[in-house]
Formats: sequence, structure tokens, C-alpha cells
Amino acid sequence: MFQGTIPGPLRSIVRETARSWPRGPVYVPCCGNFTIERSLAGMGFSLHSSDVSIYTTAIGRWLTGQPAGIRLREESVGELGWLAGSLDDGIGTVATMMLGTRFLASIGREGLWHERTVRSYRDQWTAKHAETVDRLSRADVALASYEVEDVRTWLAKMPRDAPVCSFPPFYGGGYEKLYEPLNAHFDWDAPEYEPLSDADVVDVLGAITDRPYWLTASNHDVPELHRYLRGVIKATPRAAPFYVYASAAPTRIVSPRQPIQPVKAPRLRTGDELVGPLKLAMLKPGQFNALRSRYLNPRIAPGAANLAVAVKEGTGKILGVFAMAPSSYTPDEAYLLSDFAVAPTNYPRLSKLIVLAATSAEAQLLCQRAFSRRIRAVSTTAFSNNPVSMKYRGLLRLTKRGPSHEEGWKFQLQYQGPMGEHTLAEALEKWAKRWGARATTTQKEV
Repeated sequence: MFQGTIPGPLRSIVRETARSWPRGPVYVPCCGNFTIERSLAGMGFSLHSSDVSIYTTAIGRWLTGQPAGIRLREESVGELGWLAGSLDDGIGTVATMMLGTRFLASIGREGLWHERTVRSYRDQWTAKHAETVDRLSRADVALASYEVEDVRTWLAKMPRDAPVCSFPPFYGGGYEKLYEPLNAHFDWDAPEYEPLSDADVVDVLGAITDRPYWLTASNHDVPELHRYLRGVIKATPRAAPFYVYASAAPTRIVSPRQPIQPVKAPRLRTGDELVGPLKLAMLKPGQFNALRSRYLNPRIAPGAANLAVAVKEGTGKILGVFAMAPSSYTPDEAYLLSDFAVAPTNYPRLSKLIVLAATSAEAQLLCQRAFSRRIRAVSTTAFSNNPVSMKYRGLLRLTKRGPSHEEGWKFQLQYQGPMGEHTLAEALEKWAKRWGARATTTQKEV
């Protein structure tokens, strides 16, 4: 219901740490989505919160009985007039802000996905809004006060002996970018303040720690606070780590764990000859994890797959694996999360056969069944130290090249191509003619 980015283990640490704090007021600057307040609910604290965003203020004022003071901008009435009746200065306004974070970014943007998103919310608004209001009415968060004020001035006014718990914005300008669509279409008594720079975020962390009871967490590893480091949390392989600092707390390390299941099917090995026909076999999540851990480059952070498939040759030996998910932006596109070949074998270009199998008509049918939508194309992201990926070259079209945001790689490459234009039989025939030359052991070693 509440928009949030704080992982569950961190919420548990907050509650565990707060058990040693004196009962009374607790101050929560930069309260964001009220994760801390929800974690401390029912523990006997008087919770005082502050923030400067339109989203948080709508919730905070509602929880403290204040009017939200949020109205639709005059210039947005033409496009969003159907929202005006939902702004009641209370719980209805809060529900509107929450739902708005999901679709307002698509207002005025071209593209089928954006158009469908806006139309869906407009057509179903009455039901969606009523459902959100009903869920909000069951919230059990109680606030003693909420103020719209900059964290730097608000902290300076707080009693120095009272506990402070806060997760400041992790990056300078983060709030402004996150809630830009809401501010573009709604008017309110927004406070005047200077957005936090990255250096300001570190300064705020220092102000929080200048008291006897405190807890904070950030994506920033702050060397000055290393003696207060109580935990490091990495909830998923792709998630940025959270560093938890506190005046006093048990130490914790949280790392991702993936279930593993055995894969009994044999794999193609050095000396084996690849024979047709190709076959596709569905994999359980644990089986996919086991094969991925064995063959995928360990520098590539894994993601969760909706559909994982093994590619087998005629005798039942596994040649490789591909995994798919529905595209978040293009309705008729599948996203190729992962594709890799087994190793070692005598086929240096075996990975190209896995890509061909992943774009086959048979794979298209599996995707359409799994995603309940028509699939016409596939896209993927490759990380490489070269400006092109030799695995996808000649099979998919390079649509974008940019610097990599993953450590250890120079380039992030986007590829896209049609799906279903060849069968598995045609894929094997094409691969055998162009890339299927069988290398000898001596040639491989050289």
C-alpha cells in the first residue's frame, strides 16, 4: 500500500534496536513512506515525523488529522479532471497520491504502453480509488505530530536526548525526481528548501548521530561512521547494499540466498557430438538457479525469471539455458533475462545456438502461454568490455550502447529482434552452417 524501498530485514533491525530505547518521543526526519513508523507501531513510542515531499505530506497530514491542502493544478484539469472528485483533503487525497505514483509519469508521453497505462487507470479509477481508500482505512500507524520542514532545521529543534531514527535520501535530488510527476499536476503549500546534495546527505547522517540514541541506514558507506556499523544488508543480488549505523545494536549481515535443486539431465561435454533435433524443457526455479550458478559469468548479477527453459539436443543432453520475463514497457515483447551455454564443449559458438533457440517459434509459444499475451519480439541487455557482443552479433540488432553501470564492464548494450521467425529445426540448421564447426581439443587450447 505505501510506496517503499526499505527491505524487510532492515525493518526488523529497526524494531530490534528500538527495544533498548527509553519509551517516549521518537523523532523521524525524512520519514518518506513511514517505514520506520510502521516498524515501531505498537511499541509504546510517541512518533514525531517530518518531510518535504507532496506524497509524504499527504499521508502525514491525514494521519495527524490535518487537511492535505493538495489541489489539481489548473493547467492539468483538461487531462486529469476526472481526479478532482477524489481530492477530499483527507484519505481520498492520500489514495489519489498513491495511485498517481503509478501512472502520472505516463501523462503526455508518446507510446502504446504509456497510452494504455493512462487509459487503464482512467477507466478503472472509481474502483481502484475505492479499493485504496478501504485499505488505507485499516492502517494502524499512529503519529503524534507531522511537520513539513527541511531535515536540517527540524533536527536542530529536536531534544538532544530523544531517539532519532531516519533513512535520509540516498542520493542528492532523489525526492525531487521521485515525486516530479505529482508536483507537475498538483498544487500545494510546498516548503522552500535547498535539495540535499550528496555531501549534504553525509552531513545529515552526522547530525543524526550526535545524540545518545539513534539509528540510520544508507546506501552510502560512511567511513566516519564505521565504528557504529551494525549491519550490512543486501536483500537481492541486484540490490544496492544498505549500511546500518546505530548508537548501540546487535550486529547483522543479511545476504541473498537462492534455492537450489538438482538437475539430473546430462550436459554436453568435451568429446560429445551435438545431434538433433533440438528440444525445449521447462526448468523449476531451483534447477535454473543451479545451472546459472554453474555456467553463468559470476560477475553478472542474476534476476528472477518468469520462464526458465533448458535447450537439449537429440540424446537429451543439455546444451544451455535461457530465461524470459515479460517486458515492462512493450506489451508484445519478451525480455531475455539470461542465456548461456554449458561448458566445456568442442563447440566454441554454442552460445549462439542458445540465442537462436530462445527466439524460435517454439520458445515464442512458451512465452505466450506463460505471460498470457502475444509475443512478437525479444530484447536483452549485454554487459561487455567490447563495443559489441559477439554472442548476439548477427542474431539481434544493437539498439543502444552506453557506459556500463555494472562494475567490471565498460559497455552496456541493448539488443532487440523478432521472435518466432524460425523453428528449432531451422535454428539448428542455420547454426550448423555458420557457427557449428567442431573444434578439436588442441584447437581449443590454442
